[in-house]
This record gives sequence, structure tokens and C-alpha cells, in this order.
Amino acid sequence: MKKDILILGPSPFNPNINHAGGQLSAITNLLKYIDQHNISYEILDTFRSTFPPPTLKDKIVEGFRRYKELKKILEVSTYSGALVFGTSGLGYWEKLLFSLTIEKKGIKTLFFVRSGHFMESVIKQKFKVPLKKYLMNKISYIGYQGGKWKEFYISVGVEEHKLVKILNWIEIQEYTKEFTSDKVTFLYVGWMVEKKGIIELIDVILEHRDLDNYEFIFIGGGTLLDEYRAKIETLGITNIQLKGWMNSKDITSFYEKADALILPSHAEGFPNVILEALNYKLPVISTDVGGVAESVIDNSNGFLFEPKDKKRLYENIKKIGSSLALREEFSKNSEDILKRNHSIDINCKKIFDLF
Repeated sequence: MKKDILILGPSPFNPNINHAGGQLSAITNLLKYIDQHNISYEILDTFRSTFPPPTLKDKIVEGFRRYKELKKILEVSTYSGALVFGTSGLGYWEKLLFSLTIEKKGIKTLFFVRSGHFMESVIKQKFKVPLKKYLMNKISYIGYQGGKWKEFYISVGVEEHKLVKILNWIEIQEYTKEFTSDKVTFLYVGWMVEKKGIIELIDVILEHRDLDNYEFIFIGGGTLLDEYRAKIETLGITNIQLKGWMNSKDITSFYEKADALILPSHAEGFPNVILEALNYKLPVISTDVGGVAESVIDNSNGFLFEPKDKKRLYENIKKIGSSLALREEFSKNSEDILKRNHSIDINCKKIFDLF
């Protein structure tokens, strides 16, 4: 059976997915494009829950099961192309093996690593770089999300002609953002874990009492949630709200209420929360990681700073919090950048043009 594309990534049809990650959001929006253009497809579901983290044995068993499923799929169907979403760690090697297996069938494959922690792991584990470079150069295309990704891939030896820039995509909504001079609200959406920069952000809020006039809302579960809930309660802090995990529908009202998004992550590919913030016309304060600088332009629609730089983080919060005119200017620029960079039609078309 001939189909247009094989997709390897978390399936929106999986009833066991209890949180929407970046890959899932990308595939959900990709399927909207596919349906609109009558493209035939198949999804090999590669969802794996990360909280609580699975054991190494579980990962290996699940990876082997999926590999056998892929082999069966390739025996009965052929495709014009394949899109494989990759991650870091063992998941990277699994998806790389899958991509090479698909290529052996003569199917051009776009291997799209979207985890910022992949950069970290390659840089730290230098002895693995030649092997990764050699194997990745056997794949037809390597997708990247702008920002620091291209420089990174070239620096580790991936052939430049294989690199394809495809920015993250989202269904752009019609939305009018209105700011007021009332209490300014900063929003964080993501996992409450150390690598997301949560410790630095909450430290800044607690260390600078002039930020008491601002409201900080954190949405997301994770290993630090209970610890910080207890700490905030003990200290009697009233301008920090830790909401825990919420589904995407419940988060909507917080995006509408927010005056700006803060993302202090130590590493990212291109976080989906940036797209969501732009879709609500929000200014963004973010670390300059992964592909973020492609769509958060320093001093245009937000501010960029280096991971763990608490001084710059504090200064950026004050700049946005103290100026209604700046928030309105940045909001308009976020809208412009969203439309220019992140249209479904523009970015998804690039994928199918490859095949």
C-alpha cells in the first residue's frame, strides 16, 4: 500500500497521554494541514511518559517493541517520505535507528530532533560525536528549528546540505490583547524541574521585594512543585501562585490574563510554550537557548538572557513590568513574528516539498 508520509512521534489518538508536549502539539497541528490537503499518512506512536521517568529496562523493552512494529509497517506499506521526531538520550538512538531502517527501504526521511538537551548531551559526550555525525549523515534530511541549531549541527560535522530549516508551526488564532495599568502578571508554563530554570526564577522573585507588586503564576507539575508550595506557604508569599498541572483548555484563561511569559530554561529545542505565548500576543522573557532567538527578538518582542543569569532576569522583569507602552509595543511585534515565522501552511508545506 502506497501512502504519502510515515510519521514517528506521539500520536494525538493515544488515550493515555496526560500532558501535551511540544512533539504532540506539532503533530496535532501537522494533521490539520494533512487533512486540509488530502495527504495520506500513518503514525507509529512513540509516546513515552517521562513523569515518573521509566527505567532503562522499560525503555529498551518498549523501544524493541516499537522497532518490530516499524518493521511490520514497512513490510506492508511504502511511503513517499517519513518524518521522525527525535529527542535526547536513549530516545535519540532509538529514533536514529528507526530513521536508518526507513532509509534502507529507499524512503527519504526527515530526522527532526527537537530537544535542547540533545545539544547538551552531544557537547558533554564528545567521544560520541563522530558516531552521531557519521550516522546522521546517512539520513536524507536533518530538520532544525532556527536559532542556534544550524551552527550546532555544522560544528559537530553534519553535512550542511542535509540541513533543512523548518520553524515550529501553530494554528494562528484571531485574538486581540488588551493591557491595563493594573497589577502586572507574569506567567510560566512548563515542568517544575531544575533544568527549566525554576530555581533561579523563584530566587529572583524572593530576593527582590520590589517585585511584590507583580503577580507570578506557575503552571505545570514536576519534582519541585511540592517543595516550593511548602516554601511559599511557610514564607507567607502571596504574589506567587503554583497551579500545578493543567490541561490546555484550562490554561487559556491564564494566557489571556498574563502580561508576559517567562521561560528561564537551561536548554530547549524550540519550546511550544513560546508559540502559545506569541499566539496570545504576549511579550516574552526567555533564555537564549535552542531555536528561541528565531522568534523572541531581543528588545523587539521580549528580552533574551543567558541561562542562570539572575541579574539579567530581574532587570528584564522590571523593564516589562514597569512600562505599559513597552508591553503594548512588544505585543504587536509578537503578533508580527508569529505570522511571519510560524504559519502551519508555510512550515508544513516545507516538509512535503522535500518528498
